[in-house]
Amino acid sequence: MNGPRIRTPMTLQKAVQASDVPPGKMTAVKVGTREVMVGNVGGSFYAIDEICTHEGGPLHEGILEGSTVTCPWHEGQYNIQNGEANPDTDWVRDTKSFKTQVKDGWVWVDV
Repeated sequence: MNGPRIRTPMTLQKAVQASDVPPGKMTAVKVGTREVMVGNVGGSFYAIDEICTHEGGPLHEGILEGSTVTCPWHEGQYNIQNGEANPDTDWVRDTKSFKTQVKDGWVWVDV
């Protein structure tokens, strides 16, 4: 029997102080057991997996231009808002994205 779909509430975990990630910057944080990259796009915070899907490059060491993250190793690109790989860099695959919330000066991430 198929019943109504039950939505689980977000499980937000404290990740990083918002003031530590100014606009246009990124940082790597460990949230629970997961390495996550948190970036600030014009005052809005986004989070995706820290590790590039190509060869494991550290995304937070790359470049953030607008909503595009470029991996420092082989220049694969992702949309920080949803983790989608740029089709022009077809050597990378989509990566996991996580919901974020800013509360009491902290960025919280739902892993």
